[in-house]
Amino acid sequence: MTEQCDRLESFIDGELAPADAENFRHHLTGCAACETRMKELLALELLADDALHEPGDSTLAFVPPPPQLKRRKNWMMVVPLALAAGLAAWVLVTRTDSSPTSPELWLGQDPGRTLEARLTHPGADRHRPYQVMRSGGNSPRALSLRELAKLEEVGDERGIASAYLLRGDPAQAAAFLDKLPASPDLDSDRAALALQRGAHEEALALVDRALKAKPGHPQALWNRGLALEKLGLSLQAAEAFEQVAAQREPGWSQEAAERAADLRRQEDTQRKGWKGTKQDCDQMVSGGPVLAQAQVEQHPGLSRLCFYDALRTATSPERVESLRPLARQLDAVDGGTHLEDALQRAARSDFSARAPFVADYVRLTRNELSPTQLDAFLVKLREARQDDLLLGALLFPKDLRQHEREYRELALATRDPWFALLAEERQARADIQRGQIPQARTRLTEALRTCPDGARFNYRCLELERNLALVERQLHRPVESRAHGLLALARARAGHEWTKEWRLLQELGQVALFHGDLSLARAYLEENIQRLPERCEDHESAYVNLALAFHRTLDFNGAREQLDRAARCGNPPSLARAFAIADLAHTQARRAEDTEVLTRGLEALRASPARLETAGEGAMLRHIEGRFFVEQDRRRGQALLRQAIDEAAPLVGSDVNARKARVYSFTSLILDASRHEELERAMALFAEERALPLPERCALGVTVDDERTALVARDASGRWVGHFDTQRRERLESVEGLVPERLAQALRDCPHVDVLARPPVLGKPDLLPPDIAWAYRVGPAPAEPTGQPSRRLVVADVHAPAELRLPSLRAWRPSRDEDATLATLRGASATPSHVLRAMREATEVQIHAHGVVDPSAADGSLLVLSPEAQGGRYALTASDLHGERLEGRPVVLLAACHAAHSKAYFHETFGLPVAFVESGARAVLAATQEIPDAEASDFFEPVLARIREGLPAARVLRDARQDWLRSRGSAWVRQVLLFE
Repeated sequence: MTEQCDRLESFIDGELAPADAENFRHHLTGCAACETRMKELLALELLADDALHEPGDSTLAFVPPPPQLKRRKNWMMVVPLALAAGLAAWVLVTRTDSSPTSPELWLGQDPGRTLEARLTHPGADRHRPYQVMRSGGNSPRALSLRELAKLEEVGDERGIASAYLLRGDPAQAAAFLDKLPASPDLDSDRAALALQRGAHEEALALVDRALKAKPGHPQALWNRGLALEKLGLSLQAAEAFEQVAAQREPGWSQEAAERAADLRRQEDTQRKGWKGTKQDCDQMVSGGPVLAQAQVEQHPGLSRLCFYDALRTATSPERVESLRPLARQLDAVDGGTHLEDALQRAARSDFSARAPFVADYVRLTRNELSPTQLDAFLVKLREARQDDLLLGALLFPKDLRQHEREYRELALATRDPWFALLAEERQARADIQRGQIPQARTRLTEALRTCPDGARFNYRCLELERNLALVERQLHRPVESRAHGLLALARARAGHEWTKEWRLLQELGQVALFHGDLSLARAYLEENIQRLPERCEDHESAYVNLALAFHRTLDFNGAREQLDRAARCGNPPSLARAFAIADLAHTQARRAEDTEVLTRGLEALRASPARLETAGEGAMLRHIEGRFFVEQDRRRGQALLRQAIDEAAPLVGSDVNARKARVYSFTSLILDASRHEELERAMALFAEERALPLPERCALGVTVDDERTALVARDASGRWVGHFDTQRRERLESVEGLVPERLAQALRDCPHVDVLARPPVLGKPDLLPPDIAWAYRVGPAPAEPTGQPSRRLVVADVHAPAELRLPSLRAWRPSRDEDATLATLRGASATPSHVLRAMREATEVQIHAHGVVDPSAADGSLLVLSPEAQGGRYALTASDLHGERLEGRPVVLLAACHAAHSKAYFHETFGLPVAFVESGARAVLAATQEIPDAEASDFFEPVLARIREGLPAARVLRDARQDWLRSRGSAWVRQVLLFE
């Protein structure tokens, strides 16, 4: 048993947090002890509820138990009675006739249903109107124990799971669903479970998988509509419900049609309300009527924007005074008297002096001034000292670097928090234009700390969040980008900022694509397109990202359809569209006209540097050209790819696009060499990418890209063996079996094998058989520290935050012969900051802690350490190691569950082991799955001791793994990986 086993009862009672419950479900599928114990607990629960019922109750109905603490007490009191009396009833029940169960088992006697989702079991899918109590809760739903026993007897796990789902017990339902074989029905039911837990994105991915396997699946379509509705993607949800309505199922089709109509009506109301307010705003700026009170209440951010422009274009004291009710209403929203103060200042203006500039300012707000006219207008405003008009006009130049200091001075002089926040946003955008993206991230983060709680200055804080999301995306931090994007989206919806929400849908779709969540990406992007179908010219990014999403599922024809949609809009190809065209060059979806389209597009991009966000995008353009032409003209393509690598080289430390251009160019060159059986050249490229010499023997290079796989091996005698194929039809998930047996056999005589694996293979277990000594080679061996004494560090006995409800690990005990070279960080001292500081000079690091996989908190896994005194931060993630230097070049043991779990992108593998190696570690030992607490020290201590003696780590790990499998049979050691 592992420490996870101690969490079984909390799992059954639904006490675990969603991420912890998901981790436990993975554990439960492979733990026979937990499965047996769970059956016992469920049986006790049923028996206890029998005994708690009135003696005359012949239905043996099961009412959900009382709250958890009371529930345990009741069990203790009741179980003896149950064993004496209820057990006889239980045996009797299991011997009754196993006739089909009654629908009442699931649906009860109520005329309505309380589960919004649909289930696939026929007994649970009869339509009833959806009804919920206005108090937010529902009365307990009784279950017949006799009927449950019948289901158990005939092995109907789906029926039992459905019963528990309708009862509102997702933990127990999940346990029975885990026993079922994969199928569209199972995915749909799992989606219903995810919806019940509030995991709407997970539900969407599950139903999309079900619908891919079985198009038109009615329950999956229904649950897809619910998931999309919960995500706020109303038009996509309406479309799903309309597909259900078209199937003409009794009851369900009518409800689906009504839901779809309501969703479309709500979206139409939102859109018309915003557009109407915007039109009235424009008229107010031109001297028209002041906005109505109801419009201001609905759209306070837009209304405040328009107030400032209306005040700037006021031509008389009377016009200024007419804006006073609007100023008071908006001041009441954001607090203070800032707008009334601005009104007083404007009333004292010399309106005759302002008059010549007002007409041009109105034209500027309508985008009717050319860049040259705008520059001349700014000069006139400065000369006339019309600072309020100048403050507004300075928002329009596209190069924010030219006027950032001037704008900041004018903005702060107003003493209006709106302009103070706007000044920080604009300076951050100027930082981005200078390529100082980390500085922009710092500035936006600090500005957001000044945002008030609640609805005050919601519009400005929305923009800060949105810009920070964009910055995090440029830094390729998709977890953080998504978090800030969702906060911005919530603010946009709260403020009814319809166009801001529309833009955020596209941006969140792009982030989801980066993060590999293709279902979510497609949902966001299609919603973005459907909300403004008439604005084809604004859909370039959405169409191209949809093309990339289809491409990543290896649906190349689907990708081509999206590119065709983009082309019909008439825009010149963006960098992303050029990339997508080049990506299709090796597939059957390529077209003869692609050469001309790509060439013209690249020429246009190079002629307009303003369309490129960073310097690294220049190298990316060269890569795109090489990636495309290497499929037609090898020499030309190879030269262009080499040029892209050279152009990217000086920028890789600071520019994500440069890093991508370099990695992608090596990908194309390696695949080209492998396809033409130039094995030595391919291995030389694997080595060059990592700054390694060409391996003389015992090495394996592995890369995959789309449907292509390339492997190059050099055996113990130096002989070359290779493999290239294009047979993959689904995205790579597991690498077990990726290496053909003939290549594995060629490496068996090697004392140990250096594996030069590229993303997304790097960091995955089971690449080679367990009897081969091998390690992932991440980079060149670091220089050995000269004259540095041994410094060993052990982090143990961590005080995990109580809210995580993690079981305590066994106390770490040093061996008897430990000496003064050993230092420990234990208990409350084992915080992330203390651990990072202590590791810098260590020559060996052991971290004994819990490891958690939580995609909402970090890419890859995180280590749970003791919380910091200030702020309570407890997680040590791969991002925390960025910029750290481990001067002692340590061997690192991460004795934590899932510590080797990594997130693979096309240009990098992001996780703790790779981050440790990049920070200077000589070697890292970590496991991709759970580590039994009782076995961890027994396995790892001898391994570390032999590595200290100078033995090769790969051989030590292989020998220990083989001995362990023979003596104990615990399969977890197969998942322990070595990174060097």
